[in-house]
Amino acid sequence: MTRTSRIFWSFFLFLLFCIGFAFLVYGYEWYQESREVREEHARQQAAIDAVLAVRQADDLTETGDPFGEDGIVHVLFIGLDSRTGQEFGHCDAIQFIEIDKKNDSISIIAVPRGTYAPLPFGKGVTSTDYYVSNSCALGGLEYGIKNIERILGKKADYLVMVGFSETFGILRQADLPTTETLQWLRNRQGYAIGEPQRARNHSTFIKQMMVKFVPENPSAIDTPFHYIIYKMVRTDLTFGEAEEIVKVLSAMDIQKHPEKISLSMKPAYTVQDIPYDPDTISDHLSSTLGKISQWLPKVDYSGQTEEEIQQKLLATIKEHDGDEEFLKWAFENDLWLQIEDDTTREQMRWNMMNTYFTLITAEERQNLLADYVLEMEQLSKTEWEEKGKVLLLTWIDDAKN
Repeated sequence: MTRTSRIFWSFFLFLLFCIGFAFLVYGYEWYQESREVREEHARQQAAIDAVLAVRQADDLTETGDPFGEDGIVHVLFIGLDSRTGQEFGHCDAIQFIEIDKKNDSISIIAVPRGTYAPLPFGKGVTSTDYYVSNSCALGGLEYGIKNIERILGKKADYLVMVGFSETFGILRQADLPTTETLQWLRNRQGYAIGEPQRARNHSTFIKQMMVKFVPENPSAIDTPFHYIIYKMVRTDLTFGEAEEIVKVLSAMDIQKHPEKISLSMKPAYTVQDIPYDPDTISDHLSSTLGKISQWLPKVDYSGQTEEEIQQKLLATIKEHDGDEEFLKWAFENDLWLQIEDDTTREQMRWNMMNTYFTLITAEERQNLLADYVLEMEQLSKTEWEEKGKVLLLTWIDDAKN
């Protein structure tokens, strides 16, 4: 060690001694005063942890076997196009998934949304309205499901519903291009056969996502990630039942054996198997929609840039600022998930959530906040996790008083 280094370290140690001595003289009084603060902080953290632990125990640790004695489970997947003022919306994507664990097979049956279905009497419909997609919106979800099951000739054991906004969130979690993938999934005008081809594309997409994301080894199942996705959809499956299905799919080793997944359609149409490829999706959209995009409805997300879509979305939300009915609908349908900018999206979610709190019970607020904190923790969004904990503690203390 050089002489200069010895002088530096001698001075540094002397400085530390001075600081330490000052703490001994003045710090004890501060320590005594802050002990109550620290104890209160510990109490608060324990209260938060207790609520989170209960919430996790309710969902993450529960078990269940959704498979019947025959080892088969039938899950009806519905993509809902819910507009303002509609309780359920149109059944825009209809996929019936049958998983047979005894025979190691998966069947995905698509029902084109334009398939004929009777509609409730007295709804003032025209001859062009008799679509199964409309039976959900005009007759209610239960009525729509009965029509779907009649077309399929099969009964569903469970129902999974996902809205337009939730699809954005799921795609973002899967690290897939959001806007272009939505365009790919909604594209029907670019095909000669239209709706049936779009329904087949939905089946193809689900198959590819299964092959890509279901792990080969059940021990590799990412439960926290699945929980985030689980909370984005509406389903009568418990989380434990959903995880059991994932385990069965994992045991089938579909990553190496995608042929175990078969695709079909009711009623039957001659369609193509068009693979979803995020790397070439722009070229596919351009080749199928490029020449006709200017004549397509703007709601189809065709011919619009992502920037244009985002500007319109944010303008719509700003226009309805203070509109309690709109904000309730927007939060329940996860409208904020359509926002691409991470900071803007989380701030908008936070604002909507705080407005939504005024419309629900104290228990619902606590559960909603607990789920929010768990999600932010899993996504490593520390700032929002802490904000959620502070607000959660407020509701915990209010509930005690």
